[in-house]
Amino acid sequence: MNRDDPEGAIAEAAKAYSNWGRWGADDVLGTLNFLDAAKRREGAALVRRGESFSLSQRFDMDGPQQGWRRRTNPVHTMLDTGTDAALGNQGFPHGIGGADDVIAMPLQCSTQWDGLGHIFDHGKAWNGRDAARTVTSDGDLVTGIEHMAPHVAGRGVLLDVGRAVGSQGELADGFAITEEHLRGTAEAHGVRVGRGDIVLVRTGHLARAKRDGWGDYAGGPAPGLSFTTAGWLHGTEIAAIATDT
Repeated sequence: MNRDDPEGAIAEAAKAYSNWGRWGADDVLGTLNFLDAAKRREGAALVRRGESFSLSQRFDMDGPQQGWRRRTNPVHTMLDTGTDAALGNQGFPHGIGGADDVIAMPLQCSTQWDGLGHIFDHGKAWNGRDAARTVTSDGDLVTGIEHMAPHVAGRGVLLDVGRAVGSQGELADGFAITEEHLRGTAEAHGVRVGRGDIVLVRTGHLARAKRDGWGDYAGGPAPGLSFTTAGWLHGTEIAAIATDT
């Protein structure tokens, strides 16, 4: 980035790497268009052990949120419990009882995936749509995350940058991952990254937060992809990327 003109550098990169209009004016999927049936078959062919691995973190009131931007951890309230059932005050026949609950939460309180309506550029949403008409108090009216649900299945590539570059498998707060780090990690792992892949970047930050406590995790400094990776993300034509931050 040209630090003497960061606004100009961002504008130049946005113009060079924009996908707006690439899949037509009505597109709601973005780079998930790269993830086709052939890529899913390629991913399925890689299965050897048949095991499943959860990439989610715990979903409870002890999560990472500290109130930054009015984000809180989930508030879990029981409406009916085993006590109510045992006392027979639920009004069901034949001794039948049940438990029921409700959760109030911001959508950033646990593991989550950003939809295309999450970020705007000069008042424009994905594909150049008017942000005011795309995302309202009723939610994302056009590019909601529900459009992505049927498509996110394919070849996943783990780039463990924390292990390849960091000390003791973790990157320090504020560590800026560059294109060279990503390329070097892929080479060290002996993997390739290409069109339609879902890339998972491990920094080690989540492991450290779980070990040492959340602290200001949700609003403080963290390692992550730097501005310099924008060209790599665009050029590789990956379908999606996620990190452990």
